Amino acid sequence: MKPDSTSAKKPVANGDKSKSKPSPQVIKEKSAASVQPQFVNVAATMELEFEYFEDRVPGRFFLPEVMGGGVGWGDFDRDGWTDLYLMNGAVLDPSVRAVGESEHRNVLFRNIRGGRMTNVGLTANAADSGYGQGCAIGDFDADGFCDVYLCNYGRNALLSNNGDGTFEHSSGIEEENDGQWSSSAVWVDLNADGNLDLYCVNYMDCTLQNSRVCQYGESSGYCGPGNYEGVADVVLLNTGDGQFRDATIELGFGDLQGKGLAVAVSDFDKDFYPDIYVANDMEANNLFVRTVSKAPDNGTGSIHYRDVAPESGCAVSGEGLNEASMGIACADFDGDGLVDLYLTHYYQMKNTLYRNLGGGQFEDDSFRTGVAVTSFPFLGFGVVSLDVNQDRYPDLFVANGHVLGPTIDPNAMTPQLLLNDGRGNFMDHSKTAGAYFEDVWLGRGAAGADFDNDGDLDICVSHIDRPVALLRNDTTTGKNFITVQLACRNRTPCHCARVTMTDGDHHVMQVFGAGGSYLSSSDDRLHFAVQDSSSVVRLLVEWPSGQSELYDALPVNRGWQITERRSPSESVK
Repeated sequence: MKPDSTSAKKPVANGDKSKSKPSPQVIKEKSAASVQPQFVNVAATMELEFEYFEDRVPGRFFLPEVMGGGVGWGDFDRDGWTDLYLMNGAVLDPSVRAVGESEHRNVLFRNIRGGRMTNVGLTANAADSGYGQGCAIGDFDADGFCDVYLCNYGRNALLSNNGDGTFEHSSGIEEENDGQWSSSAVWVDLNADGNLDLYCVNYMDCTLQNSRVCQYGESSGYCGPGNYEGVADVVLLNTGDGQFRDATIELGFGDLQGKGLAVAVSDFDKDFYPDIYVANDMEANNLFVRTVSKAPDNGTGSIHYRDVAPESGCAVSGEGLNEASMGIACADFDGDGLVDLYLTHYYQMKNTLYRNLGGGQFEDDSFRTGVAVTSFPFLGFGVVSLDVNQDRYPDLFVANGHVLGPTIDPNAMTPQLLLNDGRGNFMDHSKTAGAYFEDVWLGRGAAGADFDNDGDLDICVSHIDRPVALLRNDTTTGKNFITVQLACRNRTPCHCARVTMTDGDHHVMQVFGAGGSYLSSSDDRLHFAVQDSSSVVRLLVEWPSGQSELYDALPVNRGWQITERRSPSESVK
């Protein structure tokens, strides 16, 4: 579907100006090598006190204990400041669960104007007590307030945002995979009816009854995915009345049992329809694309999805091997207008960069781009794409940490910050990025958000055995910014919309997607670096409906909310 019309728009501000960065002197554009990335862990100063409870029992080696929990960013109270939802574990053995079931719950931290995080989980009725894995943030009922879907080891849950600072457990999603081990999920309109549906990724059939202990030399540890059967993913269609129904088979997703850990939505083939990429652990990955078939009896179109990963070249490595895929990052890394894929993998197995060649084809470009050599010594989980040095090319943060057990080396690992040279090649700049990168962690879920509204992405990371980290991006670039939040006419997120920002002679394109990382949900705003504070930028938005809209003369160093066929309004801060 190609955009077929363009209309010029003038901005209309309807709120106070957003908090902007301090006004640095305008400096010459710096290269990736000359900008010094710098992140500071401000969790303690922000009063963000939380540590994931994994319920590890000595000698048990039950795999859910080491998989960790997710991180979810969303402006739950619509005050213009992104809040934080953190998944927590629980007692895994049901025979003793009742004793401590209220001791460990998920938490919701309200962001107080970027200066403090306040735990409102209990008062907001958002403190679910399941064994938490991933979370998906999305406004499923289109009331303007984002809701939270909780993936658990066991029964999943949906927290419906009441809009008054409280949540309630929705009864409309009594799903058929109840009791499975769910890892990640993503909200996306799969059948084009204007309602957000849910793709839920399930992992493996691993229970206390069939759990195994594996030997690694003289040490015991956790067994890998080859010792367990996979569990089929589930697709739940939103019927628009607060209810959901299982449409996994109906939409063509079948009963694939791929041992999934992450899922991302983007538009890889530029048809403006959502494509779903699923990262599987030591199984071939999936890329589902939308097709429309005509029924022979009445000619009515029927939407379904087909897995094209094998023929597209992004199911397995370039050597034809299954890889242990944990996290996903989607971005146009080489600036050719096509969305590429970066996946985190197992220790000494390389992470993988699938370069999008167009025409529905990808190639494993991990070695040429430096991705392989930077990842062999690590085991990657959460991954966040962000423009650290504001050179208009997406860089990568990777949370690392092993899974075999504390007595087996290596175990805890340093995280990584990989800078893009502007041609889609990456170099590790972790050693000079701050104290957090000098320490070793069991990193798991990671998600990015501009929590302080200063125009650059910050990162929250969840760990095993150690408190959560909130990495404030203090990189000094002398650059400026503009952020964009998109919505379709029905107030749902416009997944697959393409936004091209023009700043002088520079053109930068981003596709509005969802999901990704590992178990986590990032800030859904698009962030663009702008060279000069006096710049007046132009935004071309190509909507999935086929319309194009040109927003001209937008002032910088602020956020803009853009709804299809409306003048952009300045974000309220």
